[in-house]
Amino acid sequence: MTEITHQLKPQPVPAGINLVSPLRDPDKRVSEDSPAISVMTDLKIIKPFQIEASASLSAINEKMIACGVRLLFVRNSQDELAGLVTSNDILGEKPLLFATNNSCSRNDIEAKDMMTPISKLEAIAFSDIEKATVADVVMALEDSRRHHLLVLQTKEGRNCVRGIISITQVSHQLGKEITPTQRANSFAELTRALG
Repeated sequence: MTEITHQLKPQPVPAGINLVSPLRDPDKRVSEDSPAISVMTDLKIIKPFQIEASASLSAINEKMIACGVRLLFVRNSQDELAGLVTSNDILGEKPLLFATNNSCSRNDIEAKDMMTPISKLEAIAFSDIEKATVADVVMALEDSRRHHLLVLQTKEGRNCVRGIISITQVSHQLGKEITPTQRANSFAELTRALG
């Protein structure tokens, strides 16, 4: 029989109590000198929420609400990571533009149509994150056009996504706004930006 080392005594829950939130936890505050890993969502600790590439916009939105997240990993029919879909992708003008350009209704749009595919995402090696500071992460986010950076780790000779860094989370943990630089990747983008 197991020995009881400390008797637990349940008590009534006091009024006015709140939930601990990872984003509101004062212990999660960081400085630019803090280790970069302190602003990474570690997928070994936090379960990544996923959705199928064929999921509808309403299914994506419902899953985001149910999970309390603004980003889902999209997996293809081979159960491989195909991309990322964010709340901005499904609630902004992107679905309307897609429907107009493809002569379809909003109900016909799937996650694969709105996601940022893996080929267009940027990543940082986990080994680099282990050596970096939050200031290094801020610089990478400011220089990037992305609001998310994947963190890759090589495991048994294969790359896997170990974590993700979100500009929103880093901003919140630092207590200051970070804005990615809007650099042009083509002459057409430069022309639009200028005018």
